[in-house]
This record gives sequence, structure tokens and C-alpha cells, in this order.
Amino acid sequence: MGADGRGGFQPCALDTGSGSAAPSWERNLVVGALVVHIIDVGLDLLVVLLFLVYLQWGFFFGTAGVIVWAWLVSSLYVSFGAGSPGAGDIDDGGLADRLPQFFLSFVQWQIFAEAYRCVFRGGDTDYFHTLRLMEAILESAPNSLVQLYALITWAGTDNAPEGAASLLRISAFASFVSVGLGLAMWEQKVQVRTSSMYVAAVALMRAFEIASRALTLAVFAGLTHPYGLWWALLIDYGVMLILIVRHQSVQFTYGLFVALPLVLVSLEPLVWQREDHAVPKDLYYMVRIIEFVLMWIYIIFKQDKVYHHIAQNSSWEGCEALALLSTLGLYVMLLFVWRSARRHELSRDVTDWAEDGSREGLHADGAYSDSDVSSDGSDKPEAAGNPDELPPE
Repeated sequence: MGADGRGGFQPCALDTGSGSAAPSWERNLVVGALVVHIIDVGLDLLVVLLFLVYLQWGFFFGTAGVIVWAWLVSSLYVSFGAGSPGAGDIDDGGLADRLPQFFLSFVQWQIFAEAYRCVFRGGDTDYFHTLRLMEAILESAPNSLVQLYALITWAGTDNAPEGAASLLRISAFASFVSVGLGLAMWEQKVQVRTSSMYVAAVALMRAFEIASRALTLAVFAGLTHPYGLWWALLIDYGVMLILIVRHQSVQFTYGLFVALPLVLVSLEPLVWQREDHAVPKDLYYMVRIIEFVLMWIYIIFKQDKVYHHIAQNSSWEGCEALALLSTLGLYVMLLFVWRSARRHELSRDVTDWAEDGSREGLHADGAYSDSDVSSDGSDKPEAAGNPDELPPE
């Protein structure tokens, strides 16, 4: 996602032929991320089964729909999108090869294959990072909200089975970890020089971010049940679209898609320059602060009018307290991460050629990025190419 109509989901430098073998620490990170992925997806499936067995149809279709949506999008990406060979490529076997790949990807085969290729075959981790990122923002983030909503309005009440509340709490926590790790790994991948402390700080900040957003919305939804959550999400989606259109960093048609995950969490790495964001971070977090204040004013004034069965739910006050603490954690961590990100600011590492053959979106003076490293891995920038040379495919 970048300026001048750059559409498409391209968080990492995929399929460029420039990947190199991942270092050992990055392979360990892949193993850890795969474990988180397995736990998160497994818990989501258990939650779906819980809702099905106890006939909670609204929550069942909500959670199952999110899972199917996330797996469908990632499978289409692998089989027919930027993750697949282009039409006419020598490796492109046509529809006969792409359909089996689609169904295998839908059952989560692709992410295991990419992890195996990275850990045991010395392959690069770009593809794995992208699949983890898509699972985090398309499945983990929305399901954390659905599950917290169910925890407040159903699982913590007398009508729910024993153990339902614990399962939903653990699943929501796993989703927070999944989102934080997925976005932090993207942040790590777009930088050549970064420290483990910075990646850990970003992971913690992002986990606080999705926890703050999901918990606050869930508490607000409990007070405005059953339609308040839908109105809050719809209004926020409209605000995100307005900001995307005004910023003009991505095409409007792509903005319609990218605004969906933006309703819950900011997507792009913090080190990217302001013009490379679909919604600039300063505007995004300003909107989040305003929404947080407005929702909590409503929550405080309507506290005594909460439904009786929700008021007796022990999870209600717990979610309120955690929403406030996670919001505090988010903005405390953001102060430190933002300062470091601005010192290492870089442009989005995308090949973008103008009509005259020159590259657009170059890095700012003094900024350091992937493109400043020569092909032999040294810090010496590569020599400029022939201006008459055609842009790469």
C-alpha cells in the first residue's frame, strides 16, 4: 500500500527473487509464530464448536464467518493473487494447478509449508510473514471482539456452561498475542537494521492496541446490545474510508477492502513514512482517542442501566478494568516506539516506476532501508541503473 494508486496486498517483498536465507534468530521467530498460529486457530475452532453445541447462533455465525473469510482471502492470495505465479510464467500450471493449491491453502497447509521451507531448507521468510499477517488482521483481530462480546453477554452468565468463560478468555488472549506478533514481524521484515528490543516493544504495543480496541468495543456493545456494536463498527468504517480518500495513498477500490481491518487495528509498519500509510498514524490514533473518550463517557453514564444478567457477570468489571489498562499500556508504549520509528523512518520498499522509467517513492535523505543495501549484502548502495532501462517486471 503506497502512494499514486499503489494497490494490492504487498506487505513484504514477495516473489522478487531477492530473498536470502533467514538467520537462525529469524527461524526461531518463525517457529514461535507458527506455534502461536496453531494455538490461536485451534482455540477459534473450539469456540466455534462451543457456540454450535449450545445453540448460540449469532456468535456461531460471527466466529465461523470470520474464520471462513480469513481462510478464503489468504487462499485466494496464495492461488490467484500476488503469492501465485503470474499468467504465462513457466511455473504457472493454470487452473488445474491453482485449484488444488487453493484447497490446500484453505486447510492451512501453505503456512506449514512455508515454515518448513524457512526452518529446514534455508528459505526466506517473506511469504510466511505475509500469511501470518493476514491471519492476524483478518481472523484473530475480529474474533477477539466477537469472543469478548460473547463473554460479556453470555458466557459469564448463569445460562452458560461451566468452562465457557475460561475458553473465551484464553482464546481472546491468544488472539491478542497473534495480532501483536503478526504486526511486529511485518515491522521487522521491512527493516534491514532493527533490534530485538524494538520488535518486542512493537509486539507488546500492538497487543495492547487490539486489546484496548476489542475490550472497549465489547463493553460498549454490552451496554448497547444488540445493535450498538454494529453501529459503532459501521460509523468507524465510514470514518476510515473518509481518511483514506482524503489521504489518497491507495486507490479507492482497494481502500474499501483495507478499511475493514483498520476498524480494529492500524496495519502498516510504524517506520513507514506518512505518505505511505493508507491512514496516517497520527490521524488514526487521534480518531481512536476521540472514539475511546466518547464510548467511555457513554459507558460511565449508562453504567446503572446495564442488563441485569450482564451486571451480575464477573467478566463485566474485569473487561472494563482491562480495557482501561490496555489503553494506558498502548499509549505509553507508543511514545517509546514512535520515537524510535521516526529515527529509522523509511519509504515503503516497493518497486514503483513512472512513465519516464524513473523510480518513484524514493527514500528520504538520510533514511536507511532495504533498498540501500547492495545485492552482496553490504551497506554500500547499489549503483544507479541505466535511465533508459525498462522497469523490472
